[in-house]
Amino acid sequence: MHLGPAAVAAGRCSGILTTMAFVVARRDGRFEIRESTATPRGPRARTLATFRAITPEVLDLAESRAVGRFDRQRIEARALELGAANDDAAATRAGWDLVARLASGDGIPPTLRSALASQLGADAARLADSIPPVLEWLGVGLHERGDALRDLLRMTDRLPARSHRPGRAFPRIASRTR
Repeated sequence: MHLGPAAVAAGRCSGILTTMAFVVARRDGRFEIRESTATPRGPRARTLATFRAITPEVLDLAESRAVGRFDRQRIEARALELGAANDDAAATRAGWDLVARLASGDGIPPTLRSALASQLGADAARLADSIPPVLEWLGVGLHERGDALRDLLRMTDRLPARSHRPGRAFPRIASRTR
């Protein structure tokens, strides 16, 4: 049954007939959870949440704003398929803490080492080249990082400036005259 604008105006229909939530990847690396609604004037979509990493808080926000049925598992699965990060804050913190301790020379039992290796699998072998130099800074506080940055800036102030010699211009190219 199709209800037109007159039925909506008469109060017989809310104007929202069906709803569906979905995830959209944006060009800037962010993602949106949107909800599509069918209205008498055609389909419309509104943003429920914008995020870079899918978290329980993002899903809670989107679910609280949704008008229709909201399937958290399907929305989260689709966000991960599109490339959104899954930011489990506790696991992330624990992971960084473990890496920092290992980088500082603390060892772990062989059983735990093999369990970690089996869980990480091929991901462990694909570390970026930029990770190893950063490892020594993982456990360092903000004060020490600030001191290191100031030292680096002072060092660049002491580098000799390039001299510009006047009079060494490129020779003029002249056309031949007859």
